[in-house]
Amino acid sequence: MLVMGIDTSSEVGAVGLADETGLLGEVNIRLLHRHSERLLPNIDFLLKEAGFSISELDGLSVTVGPGSFTGLRIGLSTVKTFVQVLNIPVIGLSTLDVLAYNLSQVKGWLVPVINARRERVYTSLYKGWQQDIRGVKKWSDQAVPVSELLERLAEVDRKGTFFLVGDGVFAYRNLFLESDLDLILSPAVSNLSRGGAVAELGRFYLKEGVKDDYLELLPNYLKKPQAEINWLRKYHPGE
Repeated sequence: MLVMGIDTSSEVGAVGLADETGLLGEVNIRLLHRHSERLLPNIDFLLKEAGFSISELDGLSVTVGPGSFTGLRIGLSTVKTFVQVLNIPVIGLSTLDVLAYNLSQVKGWLVPVINARRERVYTSLYKGWQQDIRGVKKWSDQAVPVSELLERLAEVDRKGTFFLVGDGVFAYRNLFLESDLDLILSPAVSNLSRGGAVAELGRFYLKEGVKDDYLELLPNYLKKPQAEINWLRKYHPGE
């Protein structure tokens, strides 16, 4: 089963390709705000270099958030078009699930943290790692202040070790280092939602028969767009 994984939830544009032999290739490039320009060329490049055509794909996986509002819309609209044209199954993956999936050698608590700005993170919690990363998920995806996350982790396991992964590790490094919890901060190479991980994880679930209706596949923003937040503050304070 040949599956392509796509992630446009952050500044990094990620595309991966995997089959029963494992990872065939991936492209991970920091694009800033150029997903609309580079996503299709990167897909074409990866397929050509791996020796496949898009018509040979058996499935697609895509991150649905949390993450960049614009980036998620671009990734989802592209994948939905492919699914319609190719008539193949698709699965939407939480960006947090993919980040936790990166920590395949870890047996402790896994805590993905995505920078949500203003000392807040998108996060979840996992106990250990297994290929079915959803099966070890303890918290639903949520947006919380870093201070609240640390308090909740202390309530879960004051003496346990927590492995943090995601761009929030860099953004709030000092806050994490100041905590008296046993926090292990992942290196930069693990803090990306890599195309290869999206493809591998998506292939696992699709092979198990887990898929989504592409018409119901929606971005999971977890919070309102900043422009809407600013508008509400100005015209409807207190709501």
